[in-house]
Amino acid sequence: DEEEEDDDAHLFDDEDEEGAVSDADFEGDSLKARARKAWAATPPVTQVYVGSSLALTLGSFFLAGNQWPAWLNLDWKKVMTGQLWRPFTGFLYYGPFGLSYLLTIHFVWTYMGTLEKLQFAEPWDFLVMLLFGAASLLAGVGIGGGNARFLGHNLSCFLVYIWARTYEGQEVAVMEFFTIRAELLPWFFAAQTYLLEHEPPVHDLLGIAIGHSYTVLRQRKRLAAPGALRAVYEARPELMAKYEAFAEEFS
Repeated sequence: DEEEEDDDAHLFDDEDEEGAVSDADFEGDSLKARARKAWAATPPVTQVYVGSSLALTLGSFFLAGNQWPAWLNLDWKKVMTGQLWRPFTGFLYYGPFGLSYLLTIHFVWTYMGTLEKLQFAEPWDFLVMLLFGAASLLAGVGIGGGNARFLGHNLSCFLVYIWARTYEGQEVAVMEFFTIRAELLPWFFAAQTYLLEHEPPVHDLLGIAIGHSYTVLRQRKRLAAPGALRAVYEARPELMAKYEAFAEEFS
C-alpha cells in the first residue's frame, strides 16, 4: 500500500519534471494573446481604420450612452465651417457597440487587411483604392440623397466586391454552413440585407457599383498612384519593411 501511495504522489509532483505543464503553456492559446498576434500582423492602414472605429465606438459606449455623437456624422454644412474630420469619421460608424458591431468590424478587419497585404509590393495602390472608394461613395450618397450614416456599410460592400473579384473562382465558406464562389459573395450579402431588413439593399448595391468601377479602371490602368504618394512610402524604410514581411504569406 505504501508503494502505491508513493506512486500516486508522483502524479502531482511536477517540479523539475520534463514535460511539466504550467500556465505559460496556455499563454499562447489565450484569446488575448491571439488578438495581439492578429493585430501585430495587421497592415498599417487597416490598423488605423479599424483602430479608429473601435476607439470612437468604445468612447461612445462609455461616454455617450452607446450613442454615436452627432459631431462625427457627415454634414457638409458643418464641414464648410471648418469641421474637416466629418468626411472621414462618417466612414467609421458600424452601429452601436455590441455583438453585431464586433462581428461587423472583424469582418471589415479581415477583408480590408487581406486586400492591403496583397499590395505588399506597391502599398500605395491600396491607399489609392481606399481613397477612390471613399470619394466615390461620398459623391454617390450626396447625389443620390442617401443616408450618410451608412457610409461604413457602403465601404465594407466596396471592399467585399474587390476582394471577391480578386479571389474569383474560389470557394468561400459562409458562416461555416455552406460554400459559394467568391464572386457571388457581394450578391449574397445584398440578398441577406433585403431578407433581414425588408428593404432594397441600396447601400450594398452602391458599394458593389463603385467596386466594379474601380476594378474596371484598375484593369485599364487609369488609377496609377501619384509620384508624391509613392515618395511618401519609399521615404520610410521601416514602413516598407512591414509590407515586405507580408510577401511570405503569398509566396
